[in-house]
Amino acid sequence: MNSPLSQSYSCVIIDDSQMSIKTLENFVSKIDKLQLKGSFTDAIDAMAAFWTYGKIDFLFLDIQMEISGIDIARMLRNSVKFVVFISADDNMAIDTFDKGNCFLFKPLDFEKFEDTVNQLILTERKHKEILL
Repeated sequence: MNSPLSQSYSCVIIDDSQMSIKTLENFVSKIDKLQLKGSFTDAIDAMAAFWTYGKIDFLFLDIQMEISGIDIARMLRNSVKFVVFISADDNMAIDTFDKGNCFLFKPLDFEKFEDTVNQLILTERKHKEILL
């Protein structure tokens, strides 16, 4: 049986900071089950790329960009299973509009990143088991 923790999960990174993108790309490369489809500093380019990607499992998305990360997440909600918001402001209170969303705060930490990915996968797995 193929465990959800051993299956592959697609992901996309959208952040206007090239340094944050490099950090996130490094984190993704350390987790075998994550497969990076693309990284973008421009939200418009990222949204256009979703036409070719189809459904993505994880979207790592900066909140504070020229175009709000919240607005991007709303526009892509049917194309993404999990949205992980990235923010430099840990006091930011955001109304998350859908389950499967969570937050990571800058400076980014690999252990928190990995824990977040694993927790989202496990929560989804448990939810599916309940439905069966």
